[in-house]
Amino acid sequence: MEIERKFLLSALPEDFDSYDSWEMEQGYLLTKGCTLRIRRAGDTCFLTLKRKDPEVVPGIAIVNEEFETEIPEASYEALKQLVRGGFIQKTRTRIPYLEHVIEVDVFHGALEGLVFAEIEYEDQEDVLKLPLPTWFSKDVSQDKRFRNTALLRMEPEEIEDFLKEIGEIALVL
Repeated sequence: MEIERKFLLSALPEDFDSYDSWEMEQGYLLTKGCTLRIRRAGDTCFLTLKRKDPEVVPGIAIVNEEFETEIPEASYEALKQLVRGGFIQKTRTRIPYLEHVIEVDVFHGALEGLVFAEIEYEDQEDVLKLPLPTWFSKDVSQDKRFRNTALLRMEPEEIEDFLKEIGEIALVL
């Protein structure tokens, strides 16, 4: 079970460059009914299946059943040929925060400038208890435009308008 929230940022933390980060590439093989994703994170490749948990009523967090497994690079390269709609390119930085980890994604390529953060929670109660960092801006957890699959479907002029809109309320690099 994955329980997470996504946030735009008002700034990056002062010591942002001191945290571990790596380049990521991901594409989607299936996006109807469930999501089947391939991802290269640094030197490691993954196959991930996500689907909405039908038992969970939508709230402030995104709740998915998630199954992820590491796959050989050769399998990743073979599956890349089946991806339609392109790839997301981003740098992910992991920042320890209280007993959690904040993952900040800085996007590249067509989405250059987009930056947001995700926090995963233990359970729904944890979502309500955890104080948010001061450098967080707007909660975009329920805004479907911030799903990677939706970002991939945006046309260049839509991306430009999207980034302008975000830049009025949050950090755009």
